[in-house]
Amino acid sequence: MNNWLAQFVLWRTLLLGLLTLLFAPSIWAVDTVILDDGVDQWMSTAATQELLRDPDDTLRIDDILQGNQPFIPAWQDVVNLGNTTDSVWLHVPLRNDSRERTDSHWILELAYARLARVDIFLVQNGAIVQQARIGYAQPISSRAIKHHFFAQPLMLQPGQQYDLYLNVMRKGGGIQIPLRLYRPDRFSEHMATSNHIYGLYFGIMFAMLVYNSFLLVSVGHRAYFYYILHIAGTFCTFQVLYGYAFLHWWPETPVINEYGIQITTLLTGMAGLLFVRHYIDLRRYQAWMNQAINVMLVIGTLLVAARLLGSHHLIPQTGSYIGVSAILMLTIATLCWRQGSRTAGYFLLAWTMFLTGASMHLLTMAGVLPTNNVTTFAVIMGSALEVLLLSLGLADRINHERRARYLALQEKHDAIMGLKAAEERLIERAMHSATTGLPNRAYLRSTLETLFQNNDAPKALLLLSLDNFHEFNKTLGHHNGDKILRLVANHIEQTVKQQDHVIPIEADWRRTHHTACIEGVTFALLLKHTDTEAIDTFGRSLLQSLEQPFEFQNLTLDISASIGIALCPEHGDTTEELLRNAHIALEMAYQNGDNIAFYAREIDPYNARRLSLLAELREAIAKDQLQLYLQPQVDLQTQKIVGAEVLIRWQHPEHGFIPPAEFIPLAERTGVIHPLTLWVCRKSFEISQQLKQAGHDLMLSINISARNLQTAGFAEQITRFAKDTGVRLDYITMELTETAVMIDQDDALRVMSELASVGIHLSIDDFGTGYSSLSYLKKLPVDEIKIDRSFIKDMLTNSDDHVIVHTTLSMGHNLGLKVVAEGIEDAPTLDRLRSMGCDAAQGYHIAKPMPAGEFVDWLEGKDKEIDASVHLSGI
Repeated sequence: MNNWLAQFVLWRTLLLGLLTLLFAPSIWAVDTVILDDGVDQWMSTAATQELLRDPDDTLRIDDILQGNQPFIPAWQDVVNLGNTTDSVWLHVPLRNDSRERTDSHWILELAYARLARVDIFLVQNGAIVQQARIGYAQPISSRAIKHHFFAQPLMLQPGQQYDLYLNVMRKGGGIQIPLRLYRPDRFSEHMATSNHIYGLYFGIMFAMLVYNSFLLVSVGHRAYFYYILHIAGTFCTFQVLYGYAFLHWWPETPVINEYGIQITTLLTGMAGLLFVRHYIDLRRYQAWMNQAINVMLVIGTLLVAARLLGSHHLIPQTGSYIGVSAILMLTIATLCWRQGSRTAGYFLLAWTMFLTGASMHLLTMAGVLPTNNVTTFAVIMGSALEVLLLSLGLADRINHERRARYLALQEKHDAIMGLKAAEERLIERAMHSATTGLPNRAYLRSTLETLFQNNDAPKALLLLSLDNFHEFNKTLGHHNGDKILRLVANHIEQTVKQQDHVIPIEADWRRTHHTACIEGVTFALLLKHTDTEAIDTFGRSLLQSLEQPFEFQNLTLDISASIGIALCPEHGDTTEELLRNAHIALEMAYQNGDNIAFYAREIDPYNARRLSLLAELREAIAKDQLQLYLQPQVDLQTQKIVGAEVLIRWQHPEHGFIPPAEFIPLAERTGVIHPLTLWVCRKSFEISQQLKQAGHDLMLSINISARNLQTAGFAEQITRFAKDTGVRLDYITMELTETAVMIDQDDALRVMSELASVGIHLSIDDFGTGYSSLSYLKKLPVDEIKIDRSFIKDMLTNSDDHVIVHTTLSMGHNLGLKVVAEGIEDAPTLDRLRSMGCDAAQGYHIAKPMPAGEFVDWLEGKDKEIDASVHLSGI
């Protein structure tokens, strides 16, 4: 169509020239533009212009000045030649009739940014007095006036006659020559008005871009994403079309101009097609609509690639693509609107506005419509209306969908409130002693960490443990023992809360506790005292208060206790070190018969041993002296062995079996945990490969530490091990405790995301015992949670444990997570978990941990099923 229009314009030009030669030679004369004191601007008219087309681009200004070239009068006020590759010469005679004695300053503006070359020649008496070359093929810095169109200052002497020649050329596309002359002050006013109009448009587009980006973040609907791309594409297209992109984005890289308008136009059209698909939700309508959009997307992609990789401008192809896409979107919207789509109606109205403006622009480019303020700004007005109307349409869709979801949300409200209550109960259980209601060890750690961070650390940590309390449990039963423990805890709390030197461990609007029950019958207090004598006096007075007889169910009970004290910073300036040394002091208090002891390094029985263990652990890692044991996991629904947890064992040649609880914390504090974890991973991958070769495709669960989440390159090392051993990482699960995840949340989330990105499954171990919130855990890329054995052990007899297990299962499944129970020690517990919908389980009732070789033999004997000998009640 563009070629046809170009030929039409050419033939019309030739016909007009022929008629002029034959019948009206007197009108060849072109009117001279008179610039006197009453004129502050001049706009091009047909009577003052004549033009010459140079298809071969061979003419130069010297050829023109010789007067041998057949110029023909212009037939339009604004010369518009449509799509052409011709070089075009334009002649405008000027006379400065200004009475000023000095040269008059004028500014020539060519208000069309898509010209590769603009040569300007100001001629007086056959001699060139001023010349300049501008155009989008030249950098902005070469221009006398930095303008988004083309502007060039002219110096005109009073009373002198001039000839203004322009030679313009575009390598592909339409050519317009809208000329204007301004005095400088009038040019400034014109620029301000023009910039206000374009600024208003681009401001509207940017505001809609920000507004819809906010809605995308808030709502998350894919239609907003494609609409944002469409707005951004439209914004960029018009920035390129009107020269602002060249002026501000790549002023010194003019080569980009050869690609900008076509690439941005094609990408905008493709974004519009994607938006239509998701905004109208074409899945609900005829299949051909989706297919047609897919075809157009493929064609658009090919055109973009062809333009980027080739030298052809593809202007006709781009115009045809946009035209077909516009018709397709209009057709789809019309059909869907007739079938009752409210959103299609909004799109149809908005798209009609844009198509009207775009059509006027294209017809103006082709020379069919004249260039004026209406046709110049029609496309941006249509575009702005389209964006505003579609934004309203998207907002209407949100409201409509929200109304549709309102009833469903109401139904989920009770479930959400139940989950919230369960979360609060889990946090309460995780941070408080179930027996006494006092803060537990995790809460004490949290308080100590906060105090250390605020440089307000306590001067002493006091641990008080009741002696021989197990006798009450054995004599009166655990139920009565718990009651006695609550009485003792209340007595300690009431005794110390009046003391100013005792720091509250828990203090909020609900309650204040000065005592923590950190484990069993051991309590903790934080003191402000710096004087050891005062601390000793306080501790002995507390012991004396406990020695007073307690009345319980007509029985008189005598209670004794021991106290261990660690000072800060003398005995530790971190939470773990202070707790460790206070426990050592408590052990010494048991042994010395005085019932109270301060920590001293000379009485610490662990230092030398642990230093020795650290060096020997490094050697054991280097010499492969550690062992890996596997404890199988059974799928409770399919009754199959689906995986195993990898557990590390150390049989020391001198000390015998050293439990992981002793050497792993040591490794974590000293940094040996990283090579230890890498050794476990490498060996586990080798075991996984051996299992696979034996015909057992099982998931292996590997425990990793919080320190691993803080080690740079951890995920890359794991990936390299997998590549070296040929192991598929989607057969590997890595387990982390809640506490490990919460130590450094940003690092944890980053490393977990890296592990998940390579296929590794992630599991939260000991779920419910750490200090974490579901609002954070749900952001983690985890696939599985493991219910801690402390909740499983008594779930059949303890209603609170049963509720917590049931709630954890519901929450895990609602979040799309696999739930594993550990610590299964009897068949009834396993049966109950299976009936509650638990996914998998492990424990001594199924099988104890065993070396890798024995595990393979065990699997062969079971034939990948649980044998009847483990008595799984129907499995």
